[in-house]
Amino acid sequence: MVSAQVIEEILDRGLIEVLPLTHIRGRSLHDSFVIVDEAQSLERGVLLTVLSRIGQGSRVVLTHDVAQRDNLRVGRHDGVVAVVESLKGHPLFAHVTLTRSERSQIAALITELLEDPVQLYA
Repeated sequence: MVSAQVIEEILDRGLIEVLPLTHIRGRSLHDSFVIVDEAQSLERGVLLTVLSRIGQGSRVVLTHDVAQRDNLRVGRHDGVVAVVESLKGHPLFAHVTLTRSERSQIAALITELLEDPVQLYA
């Protein structure tokens, strides 16, 4: 665990910046490691806005769990799916699918049941 003082110093020195996606417009993120967490509910246009800000020397990681999608408007406009399909095979792109859950047993069970409606009512 990192102490509150260490976190405060890191933030004060500008080594880590946490910001909502609405504040990324007009910026270029050079020499940065960008994490877009919970990207499963982002529409293609929003994700394009974020990814188009990635500058020279930067890397970006998108975390995405379709089982946790809560934006019903996303559907066929799923940004992460569009990115994966469009960039698949490009030398600057990689995609990793994690299959093991690090969540509690009850959370994993609920997710499994909700993904398969037949099991839910069996």
